[in-house]
Amino acid sequence: MDNCSLVSQDVNSDCSFADLLFRRLSVSDKAVTTALVEKPKLKTTRKSWSKKESELLTVLIRQGKSSAFAAKELGRTLCAVDGQIRKLNIQRCKRLTIKQEQFLRDNYWLLGAAGCAKKLNRNQATIAYYAKYLELKKPTRDDVNPPIPRCLLPYDMVKRVSVLQRKSPTSKNKVDDAVVIFYDKNVPSTPMMAMHLDQLCSALDQHFNRRPGVTAQALTHGYKAV
Repeated sequence: MDNCSLVSQDVNSDCSFADLLFRRLSVSDKAVTTALVEKPKLKTTRKSWSKKESELLTVLIRQGKSSAFAAKELGRTLCAVDGQIRKLNIQRCKRLTIKQEQFLRDNYWLLGAAGCAKKLNRNQATIAYYAKYLELKKPTRDDVNPPIPRCLLPYDMVKRVSVLQRKSPTSKNKVDDAVVIFYDKNVPSTPMMAMHLDQLCSALDQHFNRRPGVTAQALTHGYKAV
């Protein structure tokens, strides 16, 4: 009976069984009182973009890199990179295929950005960017001897060459007797133009600073004439 009286003294008559499942924290209970810790606010400062950073961002975006990749490379936030892209009005360039890049390497010196863009069906600004990226340059009119026309069209390039032996009794040798015929198509077509082979050999001797007749003799006598 003594034990029962002790238990009955500790029981609160106003407390139900449901109240025992959820204990309400009281202000006086210091053991379970949690203090709210305020997180310090990070001070953010706007960092201006340097000219070098803007140029690097332009290169990365035009190469097809993502904004997240550019932000990681530049050590910037994604929002800052996106804002700078809008500010500079940077347009993302579609990458060239291997075949298109090889065409650009082979023909940029002759066609320029406008001609290659028309041939590849791409934007001229994109072609100009990739030409600068690949360090391709178009020679000026005075850099070539004889000067080439400024607007040389693609169909002016020779696509096929054939050599015709005239079998003339006045010819000194096979080189003097031969005529080179140029075609503007790979398939059978009308000749584009013709040239005597000895004249072509003479032009090659002059261009490569060789003594006259070296190219023609190399065609008839092989390496012994060089």
